[in-house]
Amino acid sequence: MRLVKKLLNHTETYVILIALLLGVAVEAVSHQFFSNTGMVNLARISMIYLIFGVAEMISLVCAGPDVSYPAIASLSAFLAASLFGGEDYQGSILTVFLFAMLIGAVCGAVNGAIIARFNFPSLIVTLGTSSIFSGLMYGPLRASNTVLHGKMAEFGAGSLFTVTNPGSGLTAQMPTQFLIVIVVYVIMHFVLRYTMFGRGLYAIGSDSIAAERAGLKVGRIRFFAYVLGGALAALGGTMYTCNVGAIAPSDLMGGELLVIAACILGGVRPGSGIGNLFQVIIGIVLLTMIQNNLLMLGIPLYWKDVFTGAIILIGTVVSFHFHVQSRGKARSVKEG
Repeated sequence: MRLVKKLLNHTETYVILIALLLGVAVEAVSHQFFSNTGMVNLARISMIYLIFGVAEMISLVCAGPDVSYPAIASLSAFLAASLFGGEDYQGSILTVFLFAMLIGAVCGAVNGAIIARFNFPSLIVTLGTSSIFSGLMYGPLRASNTVLHGKMAEFGAGSLFTVTNPGSGLTAQMPTQFLIVIVVYVIMHFVLRYTMFGRGLYAIGSDSIAAERAGLKVGRIRFFAYVLGGALAALGGTMYTCNVGAIAPSDLMGGELLVIAACILGGVRPGSGIGNLFQVIIGIVLLTMIQNNLLMLGIPLYWKDVFTGAIILIGTVVSFHFHVQSRGKARSVKEG
């Protein structure tokens, strides 16, 4: 009984329940959701947003929302694809990703330097830099849609395995790139849980003044948080470019609100030092399910945003309620 009560006090429980109910509804109609092809397709559709979700969570935990990562992802992927996306490039795909992540880290450093030096709100800063990065991409660099060839196209078309649904005969491929998602989450779990940098992120988000008094370099940690976020955004953007087999600069623009909403829905609290990778995963998976399965339930596509917004509001209110409740209990214990 105590375990059940404890679970009901966590936002993640309700998000998982909503996802399961939605999955059951889709399965009842299509008989495809819980199949092997359904699970592989869900993983394939979610993988880019799972990378973006880590980048966004880092910013949300220690400062606030970062709305510049789609522009960083697009700019970095465009530059990498412009240099390495032709048939004449026969080098390592690792070079492509490292180059893109370097560009993303530089862009993230711009965000981090301004936020750390002047303590400006992250939303305002990243909104401005997002316009700068996208303006550079479409202006001087003249970004446009171009089909990829060579190593990047080959890597994007690669798959780990193919599954076949015995009932419908449909097939689905698990992209090779999903390994990148697994590696990123393993590394970030270690960084956030076992390093001073990771612990510093949570300490700063919880109380930056107390963290500074404890000896943490608040400005430096925030700076490198945005450098890391920029590199991860570039990684996700380059993965997407390889996956679609083309340079598509505008495809990722506007996706920041979905990822921010998914993180908050999962239980990440902006600027409060609260959030973890599991919350990112469940938030991303739930919103991906909503975005891609409403049509199977016979619900017109124009209701997609209504359902998404309603679930975000409900999830945020429930999460905020539990957060305030837990703080009240902690205060009562402290005063008692």
